[in-house]
Amino acid sequence: MKYRLLKAFIIALLSLNVVVITTIMSNAQHLFLDRSVPAGELTLLQDIKNANEYYYVIDKPSIALNERGKPQFSFLQYAKNSDAGVEGGGIVHAVITLNVSDEQVREAERELRRINPEAEIKGAAMWRGGTVSLVSSFTNPEGELTEQVIGIGNAPILDGQKTAISIQLTQRGAEILRESFNTPTPDLSISFEMELEGYRSPKNAVIEADFERVYEHKAFSGGIATPYLAADINAAFDDLRNSGAIKVTQFGEDDQMAKIIETAYQKLSELMFQPLGGTGSPNVQQLSSTIGGVSMMDRASKILSESRREAKADNQRIRQENRQERELTRQINDQRLAKAERDAAQQNAAQQQAQRNEAAQNTRRSSSDTTSTAPGRPLPRSQQDLTRKGKIMEYIRPDMPPGRVEIPQMETPDLQEEVAVPQLAIAASFEMKKVRMQGSYRIDLNKSTIDIRVMPFDVNIGAMASSCEECFHKANLDDPLYKQRSITAFVDGLNAEDFGEYINFVTVTMKKQHQGGDITVDEIRIDRNNFNQEGNNFSLLYGWKDDQNREKWLDYDYQTVWSFFGGVTLEVPEQTSQASAINLAPPFRRKRITLEADPSLLEDAEVRLVNVKVFYELDGKSLSKQATLRTRDEALEQSLEFMLPADETDYEYEIKWIASGNQVYKSDRQKTSMDILLVDDVPLF
Repeated sequence: MKYRLLKAFIIALLSLNVVVITTIMSNAQHLFLDRSVPAGELTLLQDIKNANEYYYVIDKPSIALNERGKPQFSFLQYAKNSDAGVEGGGIVHAVITLNVSDEQVREAERELRRINPEAEIKGAAMWRGGTVSLVSSFTNPEGELTEQVIGIGNAPILDGQKTAISIQLTQRGAEILRESFNTPTPDLSISFEMELEGYRSPKNAVIEADFERVYEHKAFSGGIATPYLAADINAAFDDLRNSGAIKVTQFGEDDQMAKIIETAYQKLSELMFQPLGGTGSPNVQQLSSTIGGVSMMDRASKILSESRREAKADNQRIRQENRQERELTRQINDQRLAKAERDAAQQNAAQQQAQRNEAAQNTRRSSSDTTSTAPGRPLPRSQQDLTRKGKIMEYIRPDMPPGRVEIPQMETPDLQEEVAVPQLAIAASFEMKKVRMQGSYRIDLNKSTIDIRVMPFDVNIGAMASSCEECFHKANLDDPLYKQRSITAFVDGLNAEDFGEYINFVTVTMKKQHQGGDITVDEIRIDRNNFNQEGNNFSLLYGWKDDQNREKWLDYDYQTVWSFFGGVTLEVPEQTSQASAINLAPPFRRKRITLEADPSLLEDAEVRLVNVKVFYELDGKSLSKQATLRTRDEALEQSLEFMLPADETDYEYEIKWIASGNQVYKSDRQKTSMDILLVDDVPLF
């Protein structure tokens, strides 16, 4: 009896797992990134497999409120006395909601169905990740209002459509932010650059790159340890494209060259770079570090100012060219109307002369008949609007032979759209991969290609945050009255979905050895549930116990233990710190590879399925992950993500090709560090 019950339970559990796995696979989103449709207040993206299904972009941020209706925002400005003067900085923490209302979705669906009656909105497009920048305006020494990037951080997306961000500010950044809040209308914006993964429609273009020449560019001479902004990388790629090291060849009449170049840069960037520190979020030291005397914050601010200036100059040029286009179109239409008037007048005169000749030959016709003029034949309403007060109608008689007078086709001006003025710099942070690409790279875009689209949007939180006096704190770390110290801890580079896929929990244990001999221990455990509930904002605390040396009182030790799915547990060695925040970056970083196949090669081999399995190790434990490409699908390109130790890039893989008649071809297990796997070389013999 017990055996039968156990067997039934196991069968039910397996069935439940199948349902869950099937549901997850069926909910996987495959979206066209370049087929966006504006509908109401939302932006919709079309599903690659079903042209009638759309997903909306969650790009409506606002600052979240706590249970007392207060903004979930805090700004701690701290200072520490030293022989070199006062040192310090700041910490900003905010919980931002990314919330699209049901009414906005219903209105968008109504707008969508005016275009496609069978269309429906299936849900939200899920972000892959992103970066947030803290941007504030202040008056520079010249008296001009200048926008300054004062912080860059990672933007994890939480369940419940909330984003918790914690950004450490340099001393200058904290001073600029304080100055902004001293004004009647604080100008403080949190700007998002969110990444959405999907597919680009086939383009008649080819991308080629000579990596030997690419790595020689002066922008990349800093090497592996140099932090790069995405805007720095794109600017270098522009130079390399102008010099011919990167070639983007377009065939036919495809007019979407800007999108082709965007795809090319994204592909090359993924091959050469990885998120800074595995997360894309620079620490305070990296924010203040300089290249050629310019810090990362100054570079981001300079890029922002330059891009805004260029956009405004482009719009001024576009407006001037549009004015010229309108004037030229008006002149062309006037000339056509004048010619039509002349032609109509000539035909009218000829017809009247013919009537007079006929009247002279026919004496029975009264003279009044020969001189009468019938009313003009009305033109279509659209032509009446384009004629000069209908003058041409005076010459077109109802008894004229049809087709004798050609009503001119009016030209409409071909106007350019103005470019959007950037609200932020492309502030995502990267570092160069240790393994360099070699030789030439070539990809044909004449198929749906997997890509990442960066979508910027922002929210101004200055006025709302300034109304919350309790959200602002100042601390002098050398003040004797400062008897306890709170250490903020937050997980960097991971979101709630990562906890569901990779992480069980992380434990942080802090130990403070006081100068009088006492020991204070505090511990927090972060898992998926409290990660959401606490908004990724956790605190550790120790107090003052006979600590006469203020400098040593700032020292504390902490240790982290990470528990990953699959039974992998990793203890990070104990570290000593004085920082007011602990940035919990996972000891493993996410590895993303792209699987690509040429449809024609698979068709020649009669292959229907390609199964790719990757093997990797975490803390000595062997794990695997797999993906399948189906030749009947429109896109023969797919990404696969897994975790690797932060200092490793190698993994192993094997490929199976399933052909007609269930014929299976299999590759040997191979080792590589490549981010792109070509899976169309079928070993038929």
